Amino acid sequence: MNLTGKLLKFIGSPFTQDCKENYIPDAYEFAQKNKIGLFYLEKLKECGKLSESDPLYKENIVRYMETLKTVIRISKVLNELTEEYVIFKFFKPFPHTPSDVDVLFFCSENKYRWIIEQLLNRGYYKIGEAPNQVVVYDLRGGYENIDKRTVGGKQGGKYYIDLYKEVSASYIIYLDKDKLKNYVTEIRIENEKVKVLKPEAELAVVLTHSIIPELLFTLADYYTTLYYLKNMNRKEISSFTSIFRENNILTAAQASLSIIKRLHQEFCGFVPEKIEMVVNELGENESEINNLVKNNFTMPYHYKTSTLIRVLFERMKNSTGRKSIMKQIIYMSNPRLANWVIKNIIWRKTRETY
Repeated sequence: MNLTGKLLKFIGSPFTQDCKENYIPDAYEFAQKNKIGLFYLEKLKECGKLSESDPLYKENIVRYMETLKTVIRISKVLNELTEEYVIFKFFKPFPHTPSDVDVLFFCSENKYRWIIEQLLNRGYYKIGEAPNQVVVYDLRGGYENIDKRTVGGKQGGKYYIDLYKEVSASYIIYLDKDKLKNYVTEIRIENEKVKVLKPEAELAVVLTHSIIPELLFTLADYYTTLYYLKNMNRKEISSFTSIFRENNILTAAQASLSIIKRLHQEFCGFVPEKIEMVVNELGENESEINNLVKNNFTMPYHYKTSTLIRVLFERMKNSTGRKSIMKQIIYMSNPRLANWVIKNIIWRKTRETY
């Protein structure tokens, strides 16, 4: 059994206790590549193999707490400026260390620009800008620690915030934000109101994002799906599947959920009823399943390029998606920029993690 199987059997599944096995030492780097480093350390602590004083554990907890402070502070400032925002792709239903903080705005372009100006006057520093997002740095991290690189930057992640005006990668809008408005809810952290997406919408974003732009499925995506679906009722599951249909991204759902189903079947011996339910409703991607098995369930898993192409073609059926993809094509009419995009895709197809 490879490291993927050993780690999944150690951590187990929220749907059963039967597939848990003895702990595996020295799997942190592999877990970290799969965005579940802290989750692995917490499981070690639970079974008495790690203490809270362990330097690696403390480092992960500090990073999480510092990034959480970034969320609380940006939420506090935004709550004074607008109601039209949500923190997304940040919170997980298991312990984790986020890469950075992502905020999505539902407001107009003019208000979006005004909010950014206000943030720059309230202790934030502009790092860079992409077609549908602006990256800022929380200056409580100190000027001396700013990483100004817009590619491969955001060293440490704790103080960096991506401010999105669309759910997008470059020009390509892969989910209509207007279709997410009805899924906004609020939580309280240290008595501060933080706007987030309901699990059914958050999960749809996470799984689609794993393909556009990441092209990489991690074990964090696996466990996010298992834990969220475990706690969803039938109405919430129906909303979850509807989001993919309404946004013309069924292909994204089929690819990611097929991988999740096959992993659970392989290493826990069965497919949970709720996973079976959504896969039966949305369909499977046999090509990704065969490729997963062929690659011996190696994680993180690189989606096939053909899946990305199918996702984009399907998204073209959606008015917002079609217009955004056309913008991307126009952008790539410049040979230099087209070359950059192609190199970026190749890099994403070969990297070990993100």
